[in-house]
Amino acid sequence: MRPGQWIKNGFVLMPLVFSGRLFCPYDTLKTLGVFISFCLAASATYIINDYMDMDQDRIHPLKRNRPLASGAVSPPMGLALAAGLILLMFINTLLYLPLFTLGVLIIYIILHCLYSWKLKNLVIIDVLVISTGFLLRVLAGTSALSVGVSSWLVLCTFSVAIFLALGKRRHEVMFLNGDAVNHRPVLESYSVGFLDQLLQVVTTSTFIFYCLYSVKAGPGTDIQSEKMMLTIPFVTYGIFRYLYLIYHKEHGGSPTALLFTDPPLLTCVTLWLIVCVYVIYWSV
Repeated sequence: MRPGQWIKNGFVLMPLVFSGRLFCPYDTLKTLGVFISFCLAASATYIINDYMDMDQDRIHPLKRNRPLASGAVSPPMGLALAAGLILLMFINTLLYLPLFTLGVLIIYIILHCLYSWKLKNLVIIDVLVISTGFLLRVLAGTSALSVGVSSWLVLCTFSVAIFLALGKRRHEVMFLNGDAVNHRPVLESYSVGFLDQLLQVVTTSTFIFYCLYSVKAGPGTDIQSEKMMLTIPFVTYGIFRYLYLIYHKEHGGSPTALLFTDPPLLTCVTLWLIVCVYVIYWSV
C-alpha cells in the first residue's frame, strides 16, 4: 500500500490553501475526505502495479523485497486487498464528496491501471501519465470545494510533477546501469544525456510558471502579488537543491524519501509553506 507515498496526495490540499479556506472547518474536512479517498485509490493502484510487475521486481535489487515479489503476500490476496481499497474509496467519496470528485478518482484509477498494463512502456508517455496523476489530485481538491485555481499554478504543478518523474527516471538509468532494460523496458529508450536535456527544459518552465503565478496571484483570494513573490527565493533554492542531489549525489529514485532525508530540502519546503500561509492569510 506504500503509506510512505501518501504524502503525494497532499496536492489535493493546494486548492484549500491557495483559495484562502484553510481555516474553514467544513472545507478542511471535505478536503481531508478527498485526501483519504486518494490514499485508498493510490494504494490500490500500487498493488495492481506490483501484481503486474512481479517478474521484473523479483530481479530488482530493491523491489524484490516488495510483498508480492517476495512471496510474502499471494497474488489473489493482493488483488482482493486492491478491490477492497477501491470499494472503501467509493464509499468514502459517495458519503462526503461531490460526484465529480468521484469521477476524477475513477479516471485516476483507470489511468494508472493503463499505466501498469501498457503506458509505462511508452517513452515520454510514461512520464506524462505520472504527471497527470498530480493534476488530477489538484482537480479533485477544486471539485470538492467548488473553487477555481490559477491556471499558472496548474501549469506549475504539472511541470513540477514532470521534473520529479524525470529525476526518478534518471536515477533508475544510473542505478541499474546496463541492466535497466530487464527491470523496466522503457528505460532502453532513455539515456542520461537525453534525460538531462529534458530536465533543463522542465526546470526552466517550472521556475517561469511559478514566477508568473506569484505575479498573477490566485483567483478568489486577496493575495497581493508583490508579497507572494517573497516565496520565489525558496522555490529557487528548492529546485537548485534537488538538481544538486540528482547530479552530484545521484539521488532522485524516490522524491518522497529524498524530501524527508535531506534536511536542507525539507527546511526549504517548510519555510516555503510558512511564508505562503503568512502571505495568503495574515498579510495586509
